[in-house]
Amino acid sequence: MNSMQRPSKKRVFEEASLLFQLAGVPHNDVFEALYARERLGNNALGGGVALPHCRIEGLKRPMAVVVILQRPIPIDPTPYDNKPVDLFFFLIVPETDNDDEFLPLLRECIAMLKDRDFAEKLRHTVNGVEVCSLILDWRAPKRIDSEMIEDKLDKEWDLLNEEVKAHHSEHDENKSLVVAAVENES
Repeated sequence: MNSMQRPSKKRVFEEASLLFQLAGVPHNDVFEALYARERLGNNALGGGVALPHCRIEGLKRPMAVVVILQRPIPIDPTPYDNKPVDLFFFLIVPETDNDDEFLPLLRECIAMLKDRDFAEKLRHTVNGVEVCSLILDWRAPKRIDSEMIEDKLDKEWDLLNEEVKAHHSEHDENKSLVVAAVENES
């Protein structure tokens, strides 16, 4: 982002919030939520990369903004590898009752940004089209794919157990029900 003179972490967060506002999400809502989440501990991933993220009430779908600085800036608290940050990947997701709903997306973003080759390519993009193309072309490692499949299967398993419990409670309110499930490791 070339428009920032003497960037600071706060200024980068403000700029990202303004970009979210262009997409219809109120600047103040995003800035306050991102900064509140950041106060819990910075979201630096090492290697000059940070993934600030938060939930926004009323948001319909996840959104991201990428800010690439010409020169890295120190952030506080200091990242575990002591490197200043030049690549910020801001992620906002809808506020939901299910805390786990967007964990697979967050996991995938972390894997993508920890991929040093990907991060370096991202740093050398010259416009938003190249940034989007690079992100859309990135493929998750097999490990991440299998974790996402496991998450999906766990959710399906939980739903099935809830349906079984509901079915039995409707048909036999007087008996106590014990349901045991065994997963076959294959």
